[in-house]
Amino acid sequence: MRAALLRSALPAGLVALDFDGTLAPISPRPDDARPLDGVQQILRAVRATGATLAIVTGRSVASLLRVSGFAAVPGIIIYGIHGAERWQAGALCTAAVPPGLDELRASLPGLLASIGPDLWLEDKKLSLVVHARLTADPDRALAMLRAPVEQAAAAAGLVVRPGREVLEICIPGIDKGTAIRELMSADTAAAFYAGDDLGDLPAIREVNAWAERSGRPALTVGIGRGPVAGQADVTVPDPQGLLSMLRQILRST
Repeated sequence: MRAALLRSALPAGLVALDFDGTLAPISPRPDDARPLDGVQQILRAVRATGATLAIVTGRSVASLLRVSGFAAVPGIIIYGIHGAERWQAGALCTAAVPPGLDELRASLPGLLASIGPDLWLEDKKLSLVVHARLTADPDRALAMLRAPVEQAAAAAGLVVRPGREVLEICIPGIDKGTAIRELMSADTAAAFYAGDDLGDLPAIREVNAWAERSGRPALTVGIGRGPVAGQADVTVPDPQGLLSMLRQILRST
């Protein structure tokens, strides 16, 4: 029933999706990630309904385009770094680079080296990400790092956003919820959002709040058994399960 309601409203609807863990399996190295087979076809089918289609990711836009090939999907909108970047039709708009990041770029490698050899720092230009996925015990490594990283980030006027085996130092006041608010309009007839990690919770809350205010159909989907599962309307086991759900919605009449 809900799938049919969403499908009927898609010509004026919003479909927004995370990437890693949602359209692509999680990879220890971000540059190794690739979308599942069939993802581009489904995205094109969503756009063909007339819906607004957006990818809202923690990656930079450049990183997402490099591994996904989504630039070839007509009309797609991409929000990178949790909403700090917006890309559409080849045009990129970005937030200002936080001045405190330069100091952290210089100081964090020494801190990581003091904890363990397999920690590494990803530089997204507008944020820095501490990766612990390659360590023997990611939870322990991040527990040791969280307090000093949060202290250093706060001193630089930044915040720390935990994720799946990562800590991301980022601009305060910008998250995936702000991206959803920008994508919504008075004419939005339905909304669909899917994600798998802590960073997706603001987007899920925004979609659910919009649905309650407007009385219009919406569906939020959590992928896997992570932190999103208890907050989304429904849960699917993996990215393949999400693709199956999207196919069902597109088939509904």
